[in-house]
Amino acid sequence: MLKNYIKIAWRNLLKNSTYSLINIIGLTIGLAACLAVTTVVIDESSYDSFWTKKDQIFRLNSTFKISANKQDKMTRAFVGWKLALPENFPEAEKVSGIDQISENFKIGDDQSTQVNVLQADTAIWDILDFKIIQGNPRRFQFGVENLVVSESFKNRYFPNEDIVGKELKNQPSFGAKPKSYIVSGVIKDIPKNSIFNADVLHISKSREESLFKEGYGTYSQLFLLVKEGTDAKKLQQKVNEWYTEFLDSKKPYLIDFQPVSDIYLNSSFDENHTNTSERKLFILGGVAILLLLIACINDINLTTAKASCLARNTGVRKILGASKSQLLQQNLINSLLFFILSGCLALIIYQGSILYIEKYIGHSLTKLFTSDLTLISIYCLGIIALSVLTGLYPAILLSKVRVASALKNRIIVSGTHQNYIRKGLVIVQFSVSVVVIIAMIVVDQQVELLKNKDLGFNKENLIGTQYVSWEGKGESFKNELSNSPYIESVSLNAWTPGQNAGNMTKSLDDPFNPGNKIQIWYLFGDADLAKTIGLELKQGRFLNSGFPGDFLNEDLQFSSDSSDIIQLSKVPALITENTANLFPENKLNHIFKDLNARPVGIVKDFNNESLRTAGKPIVIQAMEYDDYGSMLMRIKPGSEEKVIAKINELWQEFYPYKLLEINNVSDLLQKQYDAETKLLQFFSFFSTLSLFLAALGVFGLIVQVTEQRVKEIGIRKVLGASVQSIVILFSKDFLKTIAVAIIIALPMGWYAMEKWLQDYAYRIEIEWWVFAFAAVLVIGIAMFTVGIQTAKKAFINPAKSLKTE
Repeated sequence: MLKNYIKIAWRNLLKNSTYSLINIIGLTIGLAACLAVTTVVIDESSYDSFWTKKDQIFRLNSTFKISANKQDKMTRAFVGWKLALPENFPEAEKVSGIDQISENFKIGDDQSTQVNVLQADTAIWDILDFKIIQGNPRRFQFGVENLVVSESFKNRYFPNEDIVGKELKNQPSFGAKPKSYIVSGVIKDIPKNSIFNADVLHISKSREESLFKEGYGTYSQLFLLVKEGTDAKKLQQKVNEWYTEFLDSKKPYLIDFQPVSDIYLNSSFDENHTNTSERKLFILGGVAILLLLIACINDINLTTAKASCLARNTGVRKILGASKSQLLQQNLINSLLFFILSGCLALIIYQGSILYIEKYIGHSLTKLFTSDLTLISIYCLGIIALSVLTGLYPAILLSKVRVASALKNRIIVSGTHQNYIRKGLVIVQFSVSVVVIIAMIVVDQQVELLKNKDLGFNKENLIGTQYVSWEGKGESFKNELSNSPYIESVSLNAWTPGQNAGNMTKSLDDPFNPGNKIQIWYLFGDADLAKTIGLELKQGRFLNSGFPGDFLNEDLQFSSDSSDIIQLSKVPALITENTANLFPENKLNHIFKDLNARPVGIVKDFNNESLRTAGKPIVIQAMEYDDYGSMLMRIKPGSEEKVIAKINELWQEFYPYKLLEINNVSDLLQKQYDAETKLLQFFSFFSTLSLFLAALGVFGLIVQVTEQRVKEIGIRKVLGASVQSIVILFSKDFLKTIAVAIIIALPMGWYAMEKWLQDYAYRIEIEWWVFAFAAVLVIGIAMFTVGIQTAKKAFINPAKSLKTE
């Protein structure tokens, strides 16, 4: 019996080739898109879920309460917690400092390669379960730099060598001379879906530092391993209560325990945050489901639309004794055949798109539907379930058809409202399309705002270097560059736009909102910083390198000695208008006690962070950066290549053993919004797909309608109707349905995007034309699809369309 059902299903597919092709194309696109996005969602949500002790590992974040509903948070904590936690809390087993950096290693005489390195202490072996495949890296070798490499690193650069015990040297960008490392072991590659993704581990002994009662210390990224069964929330509360009593300060930075598997999805407070978010995954998953929904709706509509073609066959089978259950089974097999064919084609398209998916997310995928047995099993079960769900309504419709009407090739089923159901499904299709189009336009406008908004400084023709060790030759290097006719200004500093928000923060009481705190950023650079980045002076004067008193001692900013604080408060500074408005009673050249500074000039407000956050008060103070720091250069338009060549030439003279990284500041600022740019690409692609699928569904329906009413079209033409009037007649019904879809979709689209925009301190206002454009575009595509097919039938010679069989 099953074999017979399959034969009939295959014949029906071939007989109705137009419907079959439209149906298979729609389902294939919907399934392929859903597979691709589901793969991204699975990958992004699986970060660090593979560690054996993942439920016991937490990152220590530092939090500071600013107001009742707001707190400042950063991803680092005092190094002193390494000793304090295990000594005072038996639930805490190990604490390790783990940081990720990039390092260049020499491979051979001339070749060097940049790799991701995890800098960690020996406690990392107790927290993360790396799989050791060669050597004994757990045993720390004193007196040398311990290096552990991944299997892929070893196979790539030393394929036929025993690398354990081998000496590797780095090509430094910070240190004065190359450093030697001894390879102590080889580990299995760390999966790509991990925040600890690296090719090399640099292991060192744990740095010993106590917690200071004064509330200061060295910050590091720390990870805590708690004993199995520990309630992390209760432990966090105990730790903070203990720390509050331990400190002399009454408003300390408290500790927040963040689960390791939660870091990738929830670290938006990290100023260098390049991760994803739960909201983004929700959007991706939601759009994928909606696309699949559109494809399934097409399947239902096309199957019910062509049901009249199968009605006579159904009537004959009923006369011959076929039961309702047998008719149901036959039609469900028809549906399953479509889904199996579409599912196989979708897998082929999906496999071909893997490279593009990996390019979109920025790394290789760890789980694929085509290689993971669990995922492919879920996919196959999903195909069967979807075929039953989408095929059930058409199957029931045909099984209930009256024999008399079926033999006339018409469907009349008592108690059904198939026309309303079909229109309802079309409404859902186009409502989804309208919402996605609105989302695409709004995201595009917001991205344009983020990339082009005036930041308060001139980002164009501005280039910078990474933080380096100048070895006392920073000023000399700067002076040599200043002689170039292509360089207008040079500044040695510790802040580069787009790389960090500043060098130090301080929280003050908000004078306008008692009980709230205001975070103030301190930026340190030489006297040319303001000029180089193009700040606008509003009052007073800029800092001047000719005034020795304009520079503060490099050690003062981190000192807790009261006499040094007094000296710090005497040092001249530039403040922004936003900062000046907090102290309206103070005047320039007078000490602002709360700021620990003496402002000599006020500059126009500018953004030192990304535009996701509101601009904060800023203080700029001058320091000498002859030993350590980065560099910013204002260059003449069109001279970037010449300037970079000159910098590299000088660099070889001053630091022949070091590498130098040079960045265009505009590019650094653009990278801050990579997540929004990717979201725009996503919506652009899927809005096109949703419109295509919706138009495909309309095309299938109008083909069926015009075929059923071809004689009516012929009679109208004989009676004098024009092609235009026939097209308008057939378009009216679809136009009403799409109008209802637009009315439903517009408020949904507005609400969804208003919620999304609330995450941004600087955001666009959604204008009326966005909704008008989305509505006109959808109507235009639908009417074009209807018009083309209707006109095609209307041009048929009436003599041909009116003849009997």
